Amino acid sequence: MEKQKGEMVVLIPSLEPDKRLLSYVQQLRDYGLMNIVIVDDGSGEGYQSIFRELHENGCILLRHTQNRGKGAALKTGFQYIEQQFDEISCVVTADSDGQHAAKDVYRLAEAAKRRPDALVLGVRNFSEGGIPHKSLLGNRITSFIFAMLYGKQLSDTQTGLRAFGPRLLAFMQGVRGSRFEYELQMLISCIQSGIPIHTLPIQVIYENGNAGTHFKAIRDSARVMSVLFSNFMRFISSSIASAVVDLGIAWLLIDLLRPMLGQQDYLRILLATVIARIISIVVNYLLNKHFVFRKEDSQGSLWRYLTLCAFVILLSSTGVYLIHTFFFMSEKIAKLICDALLFLLSFQMQRRWVFAARRRRL
Repeated sequence: MEKQKGEMVVLIPSLEPDKRLLSYVQQLRDYGLMNIVIVDDGSGEGYQSIFRELHENGCILLRHTQNRGKGAALKTGFQYIEQQFDEISCVVTADSDGQHAAKDVYRLAEAAKRRPDALVLGVRNFSEGGIPHKSLLGNRITSFIFAMLYGKQLSDTQTGLRAFGPRLLAFMQGVRGSRFEYELQMLISCIQSGIPIHTLPIQVIYENGNAGTHFKAIRDSARVMSVLFSNFMRFISSSIASAVVDLGIAWLLIDLLRPMLGQQDYLRILLATVIARIISIVVNYLLNKHFVFRKEDSQGSLWRYLTLCAFVILLSSTGVYLIHTFFFMSEKIAKLICDALLFLLSFQMQRRWVFAARRRRL
């Protein structure tokens, strides 16, 4: 099949739409957005008349026989666009429930054309009135945690209005996730791969308190939170595993070295501690590189990691001393406070510096 040509392509995943989608598509056409791909994500027979009318009006219709989730629908659309379109300048994803004004879709497409190697987000202003409380609270919590863990302040992490250049199509298909969590994973994957993220303010539209949403509060929120904390939880798991290795090897060597060192207890304990710590550091580095941050090609990361370890040890001992001296706090409590704070610092330093993302070559 000969590839279709079109400058801008709008992709709309849709589940059980109403007649508003027909008028919305016409509004998009009024702004010159003629290449519209709609993915029916298992809506059922009762909705086929709407999809048929969309197809008759010139939209490209793709169909899932069963509901597979928003992320899967987006990937189906991305794959089709990559295979069937040629000479496109950008791809814009929009929701089918009327939340994104056609004017904003056009503005985002124009912004993406100027930044073909970046992801551009249409972000809503949540200080405006008329926003459902659950949407407002959920977005603020997610945005705060996202900024803390990934170092990127985004006022709207859940927006479905996004745009990017054609060179990112293959990358977006490789992002993990098949349902609502896919959009958050897209942001995380872009940050980890060094792909810039830009934002553009858009109009806030909620009709009937966002009654048309298919977001399941408990199930989908759990998926989103799982994605949000996945890296940090792997980091915690890596640290626990390394601590177990450190303690286990130290205990083992304390006994194994006894016949060789006799009554030299201090030397035996010192050797056991040093050897165990070296091995646990290597284990922690390998786990963080391959399991937590997944940076197989991170050149020089070992020396950056060892430098960070030395820096953290210095900060820990200095912090404990200062807190104990000036605030008369127990050294054990001071150690607990310092190490908890330094644990968070170590996570951020490893993400931003030790295993920092290199700009992805597209």
